[in-house]
Amino acid sequence: MKYELRENHGIPAPLLALMAVATGLSVANCYYNQPLLGSMAKDFGVSDFSASMVATLTQIGYVVGLVFVIPLGDLVSRKQLILTNYIISSCALLAIAISPDIYWVWGASLLAGASSVMPQFFIPLVSYHSAPAHKVRNVGIIQSCLLIGILGSRVFSGFLADVWGWRSVYFVACAFMLGCFLMIYKMLPVLSARSQETYAGLMKSLLRLLSQYPYLRIASLRAALAYASFFALWSCLAFRMKQEPFFASDDIIGALGLCGLAGASTVVFISGYIQKYGARFFSIVGGCVVLAAWFLAFWGNASYVWMIVAILLIDAGMQCIHLSNQTSVVALDASAINRVNTVYMTIYFLGGSAGTFVSGLFWQHYGWAGVVGVGVAFTVASLFVNCFQPRLHKDECSIF
Repeated sequence: MKYELRENHGIPAPLLALMAVATGLSVANCYYNQPLLGSMAKDFGVSDFSASMVATLTQIGYVVGLVFVIPLGDLVSRKQLILTNYIISSCALLAIAISPDIYWVWGASLLAGASSVMPQFFIPLVSYHSAPAHKVRNVGIIQSCLLIGILGSRVFSGFLADVWGWRSVYFVACAFMLGCFLMIYKMLPVLSARSQETYAGLMKSLLRLLSQYPYLRIASLRAALAYASFFALWSCLAFRMKQEPFFASDDIIGALGLCGLAGASTVVFISGYIQKYGARFFSIVGGCVVLAAWFLAFWGNASYVWMIVAILLIDAGMQCIHLSNQTSVVALDASAINRVNTVYMTIYFLGGSAGTFVSGLFWQHYGWAGVVGVGVAFTVASLFVNCFQPRLHKDECSIF
């Protein structure tokens, strides 16, 4: 059955649950590859850096989708856009599964990333239609499932690859996307456009919004730099765990995602406090936690125990930063909520792409110590951005 949605009138529980599950499964497309990079390098006979480009190109693809697809949500039917993206992502994942060489994987990964932006339709939709008293809670639910998708995908892909090979992960992921397509088609109502602008006007408005809201620039930049640090760890962790003293298999590497899930549970605890303490507070706390994680990752890089603690901390810190900043920016302008979220998420994922690329280079030349240096540098930069918080009205300070 299809449900009716109206601004601030609440979202039916079954529809909220569907969007939460679809969010996790959709975003997982961008992260299945992380435990598999070592196996891909071996299978195609390429360097670790060439394999790491799979993760980089997936993130770049996601940015492309954010910039050129998400703004269309203010111009045409969001339901039609979401359904179209599910079909494209299914085809891209199937292409990865049958790829004959690494170059094929690169191209299909770029397309898979670009077509996996559905969560960025769901998050503003939930924020816009939820009852005022439940907005932060409902966005927190979607955000929690997004994190479960990101981190759980590593566990899933690692175990599945160890049993049936890395290609099997993408066959199953393709089936997940087709299932989401069917459920969204049946349950999501038609969501009409709210803007009368042309597509070119919408694209120009992204820069206008970035110029209009200084806080949007600050929140996006500090979150992006933290995400670069976060991705420096996860994009090179598989390579480190393949070395001595670990010599870990794909399933063990993927299982480390369970540690990330525990760290990501921070979302549940902080979502109720964002309005009280503000995004800047959680950005500083989260940055300090991430910084501590990197020191542990360097000091204890030959120990499973300390590496697990570092993963727990870096995921917890990252979620403090991301949830607080995204929740605050989508409250800036209700009339352009998709585009505000697009600006934020574009800068955010550009940070992730930069972290993946730079850490891959430093891994190639300096090993794990180089990766740690990259992570620390991005984290310190994120903390430094907090010094430039713009002045806000008294009634804004509770969330910003």
